[in-house]
Amino acid sequence: MIADRLIFTSSGIKIKLEPEVLKASSNSELIINVYRSNILGFGVPFGKVEVRFVVEEGANLVEIISESPDGKAKIRSKGVEGEAVIGIYNIKSGMQISRVMIKILPGDFALRL
Repeated sequence: MIADRLIFTSSGIKIKLEPEVLKASSNSELIINVYRSNILGFGVPFGKVEVRFVVEEGANLVEIISESPDGKAKIRSKGVEGEAVIGIYNIKSGMQISRVMIKILPGDFALRL
């Protein structure tokens, strides 16, 4: 019973960016992963999050090149530095879950990180 509450019960949603910033290059890509987390902070086994992604600010900076309803999206830089905002919405309710700000750094600066 305790394992069920600790491991299989969702306590929230986490968002992970890989890598955390983009370079101002047309081949720089970033993956957003949205998943349910348990009280221990790990992903819930068999926990499914159905979301869609929308570029809310900075459509001239980034584009969504692929997304899946199970919580993953691939974002590509358009080669211009700045900040873009991606909205994450629940498919069933249409309500916004969260917003993610993505920084697009100059190519030479991003190499030093």
